[in-house]
Amino acid sequence: MEIITAVFNFVNNLGGTLMMPIIFTILGLIVGMKFMDAFKSGLLYGIGFAGLWLVLDYFMGSLAEAANGISTNLGLHLDVIDAGWMLGSAMAFGSTLLPLAVVGILGVNILLILVGFVKTLNIDMWNYWIMITGGVLVQKYTGSYWIGLAAIILSSVVVTKLADVFADRAWEGEFVPEGITLPHEDTITMAPVYFGVNWVLNKIPKVRDWDISTEKIGEKIGVFGEPAVMGLILGALLGAGAGFDGLGILNIGMVCAATMVLMPKVCSILMEGLAPIAEATQEMASRKMKGREIRIGMDAAIGVGNPNVLILSILIIPIMLVLAMILPGNRMLPFADLSSMTLYILWAVIACRGNMFRALVAATVGAALYLLCGTYVAATYTETAVMMAPDMIPEGTMFVSSISAGNPLYTILLFICRLLGLGA
Repeated sequence: MEIITAVFNFVNNLGGTLMMPIIFTILGLIVGMKFMDAFKSGLLYGIGFAGLWLVLDYFMGSLAEAANGISTNLGLHLDVIDAGWMLGSAMAFGSTLLPLAVVGILGVNILLILVGFVKTLNIDMWNYWIMITGGVLVQKYTGSYWIGLAAIILSSVVVTKLADVFADRAWEGEFVPEGITLPHEDTITMAPVYFGVNWVLNKIPKVRDWDISTEKIGEKIGVFGEPAVMGLILGALLGAGAGFDGLGILNIGMVCAATMVLMPKVCSILMEGLAPIAEATQEMASRKMKGREIRIGMDAAIGVGNPNVLILSILIIPIMLVLAMILPGNRMLPFADLSSMTLYILWAVIACRGNMFRALVAATVGAALYLLCGTYVAATYTETAVMMAPDMIPEGTMFVSSISAGNPLYTILLFICRLLGLGA
């Protein structure tokens, strides 16, 4: 077990930029690609992934500063602090569940592909921690190692199946190449919510006819509707709302404008690496597995190059902060994870086919759910964090949680445990 933990930690520490050329080369050889073709695909993916996170870090750093400023101006004082996804990651990597969880996730995934229940092979090992953290919370609440492990395996099945169910819409909108899915727990578990909101809006007369997209805005207002210019304007407004001075407002405006231009370009490099592997995988499945389809599960970050996603991630920050102040039952102050809203609202744009009115409504509902679920798990999350990662808890904080921990699956798992009386 120690060997498995050491190997997983080694892979995680290397990160996608270093490991994906290796993993893709091996996967390419397995599915019948020539060595240089497989290596080129992996290298391009690694280059695109590095560029993606360089741009995202640049973008999210500025959003975090603006979010802090808006939060201060609103005078928010809540007793559950969003300590960010890294706290959950630390709890997962420090857990005794880790080695069996990794083996269980991979083993069950392969078994379910063989029996035809799922089509996605989840190679996004860096984000296994999200499923493992859910199991850590269940273990803490129930006092049972095995119930915690069962929660992780159940989560992996749910997440992989959801990735399959909603894959077609992601391909249709060209967010990812065909054959690629996004089994990323704290984003894909919100997809049913976003699709549900879109379904409801589609049933409301007149409202269902409102179709607002960046393309249509561009047709009406010309240059002011171009993504770069919209990024500049929205970024500047966000900076003004945060109370920045003139230079600060211009700076965040330029960061947002630059992201609108750079993100699609780095994502195109990443997709250039992904597409040949996905195609070769399908060809191999057709030849050797009686036509069975196999998809490759990847990090949700690869889908954020769409300008609508970036624009919505700017708009949702002040909305979520206002929701935190007025939403009945909420106790969580969105903080560290606000900068990652690009990921958390991705499926709102996919579900609504780029209709920004609908996507904004869906993302607002999603933001409320993240807050309420983050509040619901806060007590168990805090107890676990105090035990496993006390140095990562902000000083003077009563309770910690995160937007990531507000994914609905954590809440459902803990609710089931409470309903069955499985508390320790």
